[in-house]
Amino acid sequence: MARYRIFYWKHIPSSFTVEGDGRTVKKQLSQKIQNAIDAYAMATGSTSTEDYSAQYKRGPWVEREGTPEEVAEALLSELETEFAKIEIPRRDSSSQ
Repeated sequence: MARYRIFYWKHIPSSFTVEGDGRTVKKQLSQKIQNAIDAYAMATGSTSTEDYSAQYKRGPWVEREGTPEEVAEALLSELETEFAKIEIPRRDSSSQ
């Protein structure tokens, strides 16, 4: 049994940590997801370091069957698939 916690920017997963059997595995989602986070931030006007950083949050710890490595690989695949096409809001050009 292992447990994991996802680190989100708003609702978009950025990275996660898996713990179990005295080991810790940390994974970062792909550059594609990181680029989508940046595009989302630009579209919503979260461009200052303070605004951008304030949107990060940690999810709760969740238990899952498997070794930390197995859980990390499965979770990475699941999150990459689920967030492969992130809907980026349109930037409101009338407020500029």
